[in-house]
Amino acid sequence: MNDIRLTRRDLLKVGGVLALGGCATATGINPAVPPLAKVIQEGSQVRTTSAAAGASMPLSGDPGDKPTYVAEASDPVAFSRADNLFWNDIMMEHALFFTMLMPGPENDALRKQAEDFQRLFAGQLQQSSAIRADNYVAFNQRTIDSVKRFSDYKKQARQQQLGGKIRTLVWPLFFEHTAREADRFAQRLALYNRREIGFDRGEVVDFWAKTMGEHSGFIAHLLDPDEKLLIDQATKLEKTFRSQGFRDVPGDAVMKAATEILDFKTVGEKGIKAGKIKSIIHPALASHVRREAVKFIDELKRT
Repeated sequence: MNDIRLTRRDLLKVGGVLALGGCATATGINPAVPPLAKVIQEGSQVRTTSAAAGASMPLSGDPGDKPTYVAEASDPVAFSRADNLFWNDIMMEHALFFTMLMPGPENDALRKQAEDFQRLFAGQLQQSSAIRADNYVAFNQRTIDSVKRFSDYKKQARQQQLGGKIRTLVWPLFFEHTAREADRFAQRLALYNRREIGFDRGEVVDFWAKTMGEHSGFIAHLLDPDEKLLIDQATKLEKTFRSQGFRDVPGDAVMKAATEILDFKTVGEKGIKAGKIKSIIHPALASHVRREAVKFIDELKRT
């Protein structure tokens, strides 16, 4: 992983700017997954969690990268541990992004609340690996209570931003996007507490299509205006995932689209970290959206 050299040519392969031939994918903009993207994707660190307390297995990747946690065993304990390890980290990062995007003394109180949530979810994340059969229900409930408070904060901040009562650099859609993720996280934990672990394909596709589409829109707006080709690719991905009827697209085509956006994000993250892409995208945000794409693909496979 550390030996990979990214060039502008490599980066522009993603999205089909340099078409390599092969069968078309769901979005029609990436005729072939470039070898470089495959190498980087294989280097993404994924851990599976079983029912045994604290059990996790790194499948591949650079130990310096944040892992994506998925359940190995099909039971509510493993799913509870995996989702707490994954989503508490995501919630912590939401709070981090809010603190970055709320400058100025006029936002001191709002930023302080975000910092408090960041510490709260950092603590919850630290304890998540200790989830066991005898404590997962209580642990999930504590997480649910915290996540609901954070969701309320996001929704209230969105209304304040829309009404001009606060002036931050957080888009109203980003507040809405992160609140939706929080609500869905809490709903999944509530299901696990009732020993329900199944995934409904329609719900999975609907939730993640909205998420991937909005990610693509965020990326397009955070890239430097000179990055016209990458902006065009992100915009095409946004249009695909946010199009009406995507929920009813056949399974293979959805998986192709999910794999394509993961490739786009993976190479994009590497390019941002290497200083090869001009943007105002923080490396933590690039990692954040890539890991969510990995989670999308895992859930899609489970349907």
